[in-house]
Amino acid sequence: MSESKSGILIVFEGTDGTGKSTQLDLLATKLKDNGHTVISTFEPTNGQYGRQIRQLFTNRAKISREDELDLFLADRKEHIETLVSPALHHGKIVLCDRYYLSTIAYQGAAGLDPKYILARNDFAPIPDLVLLFHAPIDTGVQRITEGRGDTLNDFEKKDYLLKVADQFDQMQFPFITRVDATQDITSIHQIVWSLVQPLLVNY
Repeated sequence: MSESKSGILIVFEGTDGTGKSTQLDLLATKLKDNGHTVISTFEPTNGQYGRQIRQLFTNRAKISREDELDLFLADRKEHIETLVSPALHHGKIVLCDRYYLSTIAYQGAAGLDPKYILARNDFAPIPDLVLLFHAPIDTGVQRITEGRGDTLNDFEKKDYLLKVADQFDQMQFPFITRVDATQDITSIHQIVWSLVQPLLVNY
């Protein structure tokens, strides 16, 4: 993985409905209030490849898992080249909702070898911190369907998410910190802030 950066890269990961996007927004506000320059972003992006990925949300069966992986990789390369790497180079704090650990978990759950997926992501800057949110899959599904009023897409079916959660559970990267996402929003935010503060000491 690439390590050439002077900013800070913090990634929010977890199965759908764990509240990571909410926590990213809260952290961005807190950092900005403390005078930091923050870039909030997400994957899949809204770029040319990200739009193709979103089309799979309602018809995932139309391409092979390998072609699906290639789309995620193309989207990530474009994302890093156009936004993430320049921001890090200029010393900014980048908060990213999903990154290559999601690809390992979701495409790994679909049958691809996680080690192979990791190797294909060797161009991606290593995060300084990954906040991996975990909550029971039933809780996440309930938040999606009842909390948001959304219909589950092809990446959010319960049986599949259980496999995704298992992939996340097996990850042992040193930059991962697991966060109990069953707590209330304010408590989780306080935990997130306490985990991020050490990164700011020499920043």
